[in-house]
Amino acid sequence: MPEGSLHFPFFAYRLYENGVYTLSSREAKESIPAKERRTTMSSHGSRILAVIAAVVPFVGVHEIRAADFAGSVQGVVKSASGQALPGAYVKLINPETRLTFMLVSQAQGRYEMNNLPPGDYTVQGIGNGFQSKLTPVALTAGKPATADVSLTDKQGDVVPNGWIRRPGRVAGNELDHELAPPNLPEGAGKAIVEAKCGQCHFLHRLTQMRWTHNNWEKKITWMRERIHERQGAQDLTDQEEKTVVDYLAKNFSNTTPKPDPNGRLSRTLLQGNAARYITVDFAVPNSDAALHDIAVDPQGIAWVNELNQYKLGRFDPKTYEFTEISPPPGPTKLGVLDHMGPPTRGPGDSIWMAEVGANRRWLQFDTKYQEVTTFPAPADSKGQMTGNTMRADPNGKMVWTTASTRVVGLNIQTKQFVAYDIPHFVETKQNPGGYGLDVAADGRVWFAEREANKMARLDPETGKIDEFPTPGVDVPRRMGADWEGNLWVGFHETGKLVKIDQKSGKMTSYQPPTENNGAYHVVADPKHKVIWLSEQTADKIARFDPKTETWTEFSLPIVESDARRIEIDPSNPNRIWWSGDTSSHLGYIEVLDQ
Repeated sequence: MPEGSLHFPFFAYRLYENGVYTLSSREAKESIPAKERRTTMSSHGSRILAVIAAVVPFVGVHEIRAADFAGSVQGVVKSASGQALPGAYVKLINPETRLTFMLVSQAQGRYEMNNLPPGDYTVQGIGNGFQSKLTPVALTAGKPATADVSLTDKQGDVVPNGWIRRPGRVAGNELDHELAPPNLPEGAGKAIVEAKCGQCHFLHRLTQMRWTHNNWEKKITWMRERIHERQGAQDLTDQEEKTVVDYLAKNFSNTTPKPDPNGRLSRTLLQGNAARYITVDFAVPNSDAALHDIAVDPQGIAWVNELNQYKLGRFDPKTYEFTEISPPPGPTKLGVLDHMGPPTRGPGDSIWMAEVGANRRWLQFDTKYQEVTTFPAPADSKGQMTGNTMRADPNGKMVWTTASTRVVGLNIQTKQFVAYDIPHFVETKQNPGGYGLDVAADGRVWFAEREANKMARLDPETGKIDEFPTPGVDVPRRMGADWEGNLWVGFHETGKLVKIDQKSGKMTSYQPPTENNGAYHVVADPKHKVIWLSEQTADKIARFDPKTETWTEFSLPIVESDARRIEIDPSNPNRIWWSGDTSSHLGYIEVLDQ
């Protein structure tokens, strides 16, 4: 056994309907509790952190047989004068199931979609600057429906590209300091918000949110719990808290009218590859959920962490069913806003995620057996243990995350954590804002320093971190390593896709067709040799062919979807998943020309 490693008993439990925990088929071979072991500094100066691993009871999801949906609809899209229109969007909306399907009309303006859940839908065509009225259609099993649409109405106003609820403003919260204070709505509570809520953050962040009264109450409670961290800040009184919650819930509510849902769809008919796709959008029942990140398991099931809930969401595209799972309890009582961090697909059937909150644990979830193993941080590890992004080593050795001022990894075999301070922080004592991260095939870890306008590369073999300033002082967000080991990054403020040579660190920029697109997350498709980019402020997902340097952009069906993290479906590489933080939507596009 390697020096400094621990041997761990493996207990696997499953919760049955009677509420009794019993051993699953993967029974433990040992029952002696593991004990924490401390180690010394390694030769390259990084701190090695030992870990206790324990498998704890987990509430599993009942397996559901995939439904064979027999609903189908077909029709023709025509202009107001009766001309058939290929290249128009067609939306199929089912409020009961919270699903929206969108496809594009083909030759002679025809469209057809099969395998839909039966139910009452509305159909709408959009294209060439016009749209149809909402047409009701009932889909029943085994009986194809027909719904022709005529684009008789003018398409709604254009919603300019921009950060959520800030049309025309591409950059996010990191540039709030450049803006004048927002003009808040009048009413009881306005003066308190202006005087006290701006002590710790800029008020523009409040104006972005659309939460229920309950979630505003949770947020303000959490802010009051942390206000002591801001030197000189004045806390709210209990009465002020109530007034502020009521004010915010009234003016920035989940019932506040939304922009025109078609406000960012193309005003011209689609052609070529851009017309060869379908997309599915699902609005989760809890509008407060905040689906920050998405991971897709080998069976094609999507998993999302909910920032405002201590839950992991599961969406099955075969049944269109969404369920929620509460991770196993930890030793410390949950805080108001404790939640699971970004999930990522690991080796085999595993999904990895970190707990954000008092318990400071990493969790490995086996999606096949629905079992979870926990890895608590050692008591003497005081630094942050999770951050914006978590990624697994493609070689199956490590799992990594950015944690603001450092990069933290867990060796899957030895069950040991390792942490590396980011040089910018060591040299300046300023937070570099460790953000997006990915691991190249050679095991080197690339990550973004959003606040420092740098990219960085960690060599785990030596512990050395190289930093590369971004051109034009841009804001790097998230990235993906390609089949050659090069990194591709979304540069958010300029909306560019940037390639970083894995050897030299040289950066090459590529401009997508859509301006002010809010380039965010990048994933590489090794099968088709293309690069995928989420255009967060334009409600699009773009495909870039590095060989021909050609772009294809695919619109999502709703406005302000807030698509950030994207992931290629391992069970269907033509399917690209996305999740939306402020929208609490998730979905995928599926291209038909690959």
